[in-house]
Amino acid sequence: MENKYSTSGIGEDIIRSFTQIASAELHAKTLLEKRISEVENGLISEEEIPDNLEKIEALKDEIDDYANIRRSQMLYLYNSFGGKGDREQWCLVKHLSMAMYTAFEAYQASNRDPELLNIALEINKKFIEACTKFLGVEITSCASCFADIMKAGGK
Repeated sequence: MENKYSTSGIGEDIIRSFTQIASAELHAKTLLEKRISEVENGLISEEEIPDNLEKIEALKDEIDDYANIRRSQMLYLYNSFGGKGDREQWCLVKHLSMAMYTAFEAYQASNRDPELLNIALEINKKFIEACTKFLGVEITSCASCFADIMKAGGK
């Protein structure tokens, strides 16, 4: 994968993008659960139920749309590195990317708790390891090394 104009690398940009879209997918799922809970637990009025049911259906479609975008980005990334990595890492990469991002958000919300930052960084290491296996490149847990590998085209 040639990196002409991006300072961080196309692969890194795709990883950041599918991580963000996976986070949007998770957020939509959370909203869906909230709406369903409101209906099931009588937390909204009878006249609000039809509108809420429409919103529930729209959220289901939104989740599907986000998932399809994420899947296409992950597949593009995988194929960009020759498609010779370990596809069994697919779900692990997805889950660890979301965990990494969510842990970092917890750190930010905590007013910079160093313990939460350490947790986010440990998850990031596991995420990088899973990515290297998924892409079939040299296995590392170092984000800087992984970025360098990706800039070199995974070789």
